[in-house]
Order: sequence, then C-alpha cells, then structure tokens
Amino acid sequence: MTGKESEMILRALQQRFDGEVDVEPVNGDGRYRFAVVSPQFQAMTQLQRQDAIWSLVDQTLSRQATLDISLILAFAPGELAEAEGAA
Repeated sequence: MTGKESEMILRALQQRFDGEVDVEPVNGDGRYRFAVVSPQFQAMTQLQRQDAIWSLVDQTLSRQATLDISLILAFAPGELAEAEGAA
C-alpha cells in the first residue's frame, strides 16, 4: 500500500465513523495498522464494527491494497479509556 492509499483510507474512516483514526506503518514494508475510536461503535458488537470497517475498506481500496492492512482496531471512547487504564 502506498502512503497515498493509507491516507485515503484514513480519511474515509474518519468521515464514515466521525471519530479519531490513528495509522501506523508496520516494519516499513508498505503495511499499515489502524485504530478507530468512534462514538458510533458504542451500540455495535465487535463483529458489527469490523463488518462496517471492512466494508468501507473494500469500497475505498483495491483488493491488493487491502492485503497490506495488518490490523484495524475499533473502540468506543469509553472502551479506550478502560483499556488505557488497565495498562
């Protein structure tokens, strides 16, 4: 995945889920991981979150580029605060 493609999916995730998105390169080999924090996830199960995210990814990127996403984490704001407090 190119840097331009990672920016495309970052913007698409921000717009669709109206939240905060972090992106991080993995080993500098064109792979990326993402974390999305959105209030929209509050009423969704983890499976629903991942289905919604990956549906957007599939609509935004080529199949080849999607293979360069190693991980997408999805949190509701309260869950992130709990996870940070447990660390």
